Amino acid sequence: MNGIDISESQKYINLSLIKCDFVIVKATEGKTYTDPCFFQHINNAKKLGKLLGFYHYARPENNRPEEEVQNFLNAIGSYLGEGIPFLDWESSGKYDTAWAKQWLDIFYQRTGIKPIIYMSVLSCEHAYNWSKVAPYYKLWIAKYKDYGIDYNYDMSDAGSAPQPKYWDTYVMWQWTSVGRLDGYGANLDCDLFYGERAEWLKLCEKDSKPMGDYIEVSNG
Repeated sequence: MNGIDISESQKYINLSLIKCDFVIVKATEGKTYTDPCFFQHINNAKKLGKLLGFYHYARPENNRPEEEVQNFLNAIGSYLGEGIPFLDWESSGKYDTAWAKQWLDIFYQRTGIKPIIYMSVLSCEHAYNWSKVAPYYKLWIAKYKDYGIDYNYDMSDAGSAPQPKYWDTYVMWQWTSVGRLDGYGANLDCDLFYGERAEWLKLCEKDSKPMGDYIEVSNG
């Protein structure tokens, strides 16, 4: 399935004019920021019957993971179960994989829903040790061949698929940041999800398996 991820940067996008199976919306960043377009974007996507996702942009260099989980939950709490939660991992503190694991664990413990982590394949997934994260949380990977404009999900010039080091597979590939779709005149991140509607909806639900004793939640 094909979709897009958006934020305040696409504040004027009219989703009713855009062809997409899913819409992933920025919800929060750090411990206090909420994207001013989050509720507008998510509610517009809901009205159109799009599959939903929402993401938190982590700032591990500034805050504790529990603070940032709380900020995310404050924004998305009423939508839990309706969309896939994602941790956006690309700030200057992205070397801190233990922080990422804590954030993922805390969110999972509080909601019963397993979030998915997003990162670039070369500058992040290959660069740091994800051995304590990869066995438990799914991956949304970013890899661009170049920055030439791609039109209407045409992947003929997308280049080779990502080859992660720590994950055996990934659920989604963000393959361009300069996608162009009919109905919107500026660049968009375009994503390919490896599954159908039922698989997407399953990832929105509470995990039916026991959390296990690998959860390491800090009380600090």
